[in-house]
Amino acid sequence: MYARVALDLPVPTEFTYAVPERLRDVLVPGQRVRVPFGPGSRVGYLVCFEEETDLERTREISELVDKTPLVPPELMKLARWISGYYCCSLGEALQTMLPGGVRRARPKRIKVVVATGSGELPRRAAKASALLKTLGEFDRPPSIRRLLERAGTSRAALKTLEKAGLVRVEEQESDEELDTVAAVEQEQPHDLEVPQRDALDSMTDDLAEPRFRVHLLLGVTGSGKTEVYLRAIAQSVALGRQAIVLVPEIALTPQTVRRFRARFERVEVLHSAQTDKRRRQAWQRIHRDEVDVVIGPRSAIFAPVARLGLVVVDEEHESSFKQDNAPRYHARDVAIMRARDAGCPVILGSATPSLESYANAKRGRFVLHRLPTRAGGFALPPVEMVDMAHERGRLFSRRMRLAVADAVREGGQVILFLNRRGFATVVHCERCDHTLGCPNCSSTLVFHKGRKRTACHHCAHEAELPERCPECKARTLQFLGYGTERIAEEAAEAWPDSPLIRIDSDSVRGERLESALESFRQGEARILVGTQMVAKGHHFPNVTLVGIVNADTALHLADFRANERTFGLVAQVAGRAGRGERGGHVLVQTFAPQHSALVCAARHDFEGFADAELEERNAFGLPPARRCALLVLSGAEDQPTGDTMRSLADLLAPVAEKQGVEIRGPVKAPIERLRGRWRWMLLLMSESPKALSHVCLHARAAKIPRRFDLTIDVDPAAVL
Repeated sequence: MYARVALDLPVPTEFTYAVPERLRDVLVPGQRVRVPFGPGSRVGYLVCFEEETDLERTREISELVDKTPLVPPELMKLARWISGYYCCSLGEALQTMLPGGVRRARPKRIKVVVATGSGELPRRAAKASALLKTLGEFDRPPSIRRLLERAGTSRAALKTLEKAGLVRVEEQESDEELDTVAAVEQEQPHDLEVPQRDALDSMTDDLAEPRFRVHLLLGVTGSGKTEVYLRAIAQSVALGRQAIVLVPEIALTPQTVRRFRARFERVEVLHSAQTDKRRRQAWQRIHRDEVDVVIGPRSAIFAPVARLGLVVVDEEHESSFKQDNAPRYHARDVAIMRARDAGCPVILGSATPSLESYANAKRGRFVLHRLPTRAGGFALPPVEMVDMAHERGRLFSRRMRLAVADAVREGGQVILFLNRRGFATVVHCERCDHTLGCPNCSSTLVFHKGRKRTACHHCAHEAELPERCPECKARTLQFLGYGTERIAEEAAEAWPDSPLIRIDSDSVRGERLESALESFRQGEARILVGTQMVAKGHHFPNVTLVGIVNADTALHLADFRANERTFGLVAQVAGRAGRGERGGHVLVQTFAPQHSALVCAARHDFEGFADAELEERNAFGLPPARRCALLVLSGAEDQPTGDTMRSLADLLAPVAEKQGVEIRGPVKAPIERLRGRWRWMLLLMSESPKALSHVCLHARAAKIPRRFDLTIDVDPAAVL
C-alpha cells in the first residue's frame, strides 16, 4: 500500500511513500504525515492511496501528525484547482489553506468528564447532584476545569460522582476552550427598499435549492448592500446551511463582525492579525461545525465549513483579495470555484466592481443587480474638481481651506485623503540635483519626519536622514512631494482648533486602529487624515466633507489598471461623505480635472466609466477581453537576467504559438530593481485560460539556473 504526499515545495509533483503496517488502518486523505525527505524529514499532506507504484525503491511514512483530517475532500478538490490554475504545487496550495496556528499546534491532552448513566447518588449529595445536572448541559464532554467553573462547586463533588459510578474522567486529545466573545445586542432587520427587495427575491430560489449562481450587487456607497447580505445569509442559515463572508481589509472586520453578531449567534472570525491561539480556536470551532457565519479577509475562503450555502465577497474589486506570494490566488475567483463545487450561490458586492466582474455580468455569466440610490433617502454627495495647476504649489487649495473651515465651524467632520504615507516622497539636493535613492530598489527614499529617518516602501530599508548631500556635501537637501504625515502637520497648523487624528499603517495598527476609528466615529476628532485604510466600508454619519488631496497618485502609473484603480479609489473615498442628516460634499484636488476616470467619478457614473474603459481594453486585447499571466525573472545582475529571460521567451515561443497565446516582451519591469535583484518580465495573453496555463506550466518546467528566480502570476492585479 502506497500513499501520495504533497509537500510545501515549489515542485510540480507529489511524492510516493510506502504505508507502514501500523498506520494502514488509521491513515485518511487530508491528514498531515511526517515523511523522510533527503537527509531530514518534512510534514506533508496525505492526498490519496495507490495499490502499486513504478518506483524501484520507496521510503516509509514516519508518523501521523493529526488524527483528524485537517483538509476535507471539498478543500482538497479546491486545492487541486488552485494548483493547476495558479501554477503552484499542490503542497503550496494546501499549506496556504491552514492558518499558521493550526499548522504549528501540537495535540493537547486534557482530562474531560464523561457521564456513564449508571450508579446511584448517596443521600445528602446536593452538590454532586447539581454537578451532574450541569454536566448534562454540555453538548460534548467538558474539561474538569470548565465543568466545575460552570457548576460553581469543588473537586469533592466530582469525586462523589466518580465513586458512585455516574461519571468517569478520561484523558483526551482536546481543542483549547474558546476565549469568550463580548456579547452584542441583537437587532431587528431593517426595512428593505425596492431595489434591495428585488435583488434578494432574485437570489431566493438559488439559496433554497441551493444552486450555484454568481450575483453581482452593484450598489452605490450607502445603498444597503450589507442588509442584502444579512437577509440572504439569514435565509441560508434558516435552511441549516453556513455562509462565508469575505471583507478586503482586516480593518473592516471588527465593525462587520459587530453588525453580523447583532443578527446571528454563531459567528466566527478568521484573520492574520489574530494570535496563533485565537486563530486555532476559531478554526477548530468551525471544524467542529459550531459556526453558522465565518467572516474574514481572503484566507477565510478556506474555512472548513461543511454545509456551505452562501459565499459573500464584499468590495469584490479590492486588490487586497489577490495574494502576492505563492500561491498567487485571487480570493474572489477562489470563492466562485468553491461555491460552484458546493452548488451554492455567490454574492459579489461593490460600488465600483472590477471590470472582470462587470464584463461577466454584461455577458450574462453573472446576474447583475443595481442599487442606484442610497438607503434612507440620503443623496449621493456632489463632487467638485479643483484644478491644482492654478494653486502655485499649495498642498491645500484655497477652495479646500474654505470648505474645511466651514465644515468644522458648522459641527461636521472632515476626512482628508491621500494614498501616500510619510512626510515627503523625495529628498532632493537643490545644489547638485542628487536624489536619495534606495540601495536595493529602483525607487526614492521617503522621509518620515516623526522617526527622523528615510525609508523604502518596497524593501523596508531605513537610514538616518543625512545632514549633508551624500554627493556634493552641501547642506541643501529639500523635501519634495508629500504624504499623510505632512498633510496632518499642515492641517493641524491650518485648523489648530480642530482635533485631528491620522490613520495610516505608520501611525496605527491592530487594536489601535479600531480604537482610532471608533474615536473619530464618536466625534472625539474633527479631522481625519488617512490613506486607503479609511477609504471603504466605514460609516461616519457626521462626515460632511471629504477632501481628496491628490487624486493623481495612481493615475499615470505604467499599469493598464491605473484608470480603474483611480476611479474606484475616488468613488469609494467620496462615498464616506453625506451619510447623515447633514448631507455632505467632496472636493477632489487634481492636475487632470478633465481625465475621464475623474469626470465619471465626480458624476458617480460607474457604468459610464466601465463601458468606455472596456471598449479601450478590448481594442488593445487587455483583460478582461483576454486573460493574462505575468512572468517575472529576477537576478543579482541586470544583463544576465535579461539574457536568461530572452532565452525563456524563445523557448516558450513555439508552445505559445501552437496554443494561440501572445507573448509580449521581455522588457525590464517598471520597478526594474527590487530588494537587490534586477527584474525582467514577460506578459502572456490569451482568450483561453487552459492555453495560458499550458504555457505557464512549460515556463515552470524550464531549466533556469538556480541563481535566478522565476515567479508566475496568473491574472495579476498589477504589472509593476
